[in-house]
Amino acid sequence: MPEPHFQPSEGDVAALRTLILGFRVTQLLHVAAKLGVMAALGDGPLPPGALAARVHAHPGAIARVLRALTSLGLLRSTPEGAYELTPRGHLLRPGVPGSLHGFARLYGEEWLWHAYGRMDHSVRTGTPAFDVVHGCSLYAYLEREEDARTVFQDAMTSFSAREGTAILEAYDFTGIRVVADVGGGHGALLAALLGAYPGMTGVLLEAEHVVHEAVPLLEASGVAGRCTLLPGDFFVSVPAGADAYVLKSVLHNWKDARALEILGRCRAAMADHTRLLVIERVVPTGDGATGSEAMGAALFDLGMLVVQGGLERTEAEYRALLERAGFALRTVLPTRSPLTLLEAVPQSGPST
Repeated sequence: MPEPHFQPSEGDVAALRTLILGFRVTQLLHVAAKLGVMAALGDGPLPPGALAARVHAHPGAIARVLRALTSLGLLRSTPEGAYELTPRGHLLRPGVPGSLHGFARLYGEEWLWHAYGRMDHSVRTGTPAFDVVHGCSLYAYLEREEDARTVFQDAMTSFSAREGTAILEAYDFTGIRVVADVGGGHGALLAALLGAYPGMTGVLLEAEHVVHEAVPLLEASGVAGRCTLLPGDFFVSVPAGADAYVLKSVLHNWKDARALEILGRCRAAMADHTRLLVIERVVPTGDGATGSEAMGAALFDLGMLVVQGGLERTEAEYRALLERAGFALRTVLPTRSPLTLLEAVPQSGPST
């Protein structure tokens, strides 16, 4: 029975309804990115008919898509009946600074949505629904499915491109001659580091089917000559000889036992004077456990549960994890992105 004095406000009803129907916005942005709507409008305003011909869509249907995108503040109509991009809409164009095009493509992909559609399995069992839906883990699926891997890595690259500037602003990399980016995808962060520090060289350690796909980005950034591409598995070994080792958005993919294996491989490769830079979302606690930052961390944490079986961690959890692997957490630096940089150094005593 409902509580007799409970009277929901119209504002609460409307807000909750918007949350429930949020999937429509995700798919709308995905379709706009996939069809190249924003890319086409990047050349200037177009009426619905001309845009439909450009992106090979149904004229009436694309007019309805444009109306919906306008309601979200991504487009505006002109007196002539055409549509043009707003500053926010430009962010869905590929290749522009700060682009979220790859992000929109990934989160509307059918293969990813199927996993989220079985979130109840993950909540009931504590295991990733992705494995049940596809019969294999995320990374096994991406190794097998080239199109999915391209979309996934493009999204990760768009993340890193946006976050790289924030990381460079937050942390002084002066004095680091060689940096190893462990599990660095297509090398977006490494390219940003090498671009900002001309005297630095880099090593990109990634799976064999991914690492060579980094070449176009590194060449376009003008840093390919200072970067060594190393196919490998960070569960097996990490190259020695770097002054700093970067683990960006790596540890959150794994539960503690596997994360400790990665950290152990890094520790084995490191000299006593080297630094480990863990760059991750850090779940806020206490007074910081509300607001957009906390919501972003909490929702990403659910994503890790459903898709990969990993988790986002609090600062205390990262500190404990690092100590178990033989590191001492020395510095915690928030950035103006959702990520926090945790600088750790090898402990002098044995790890536990």
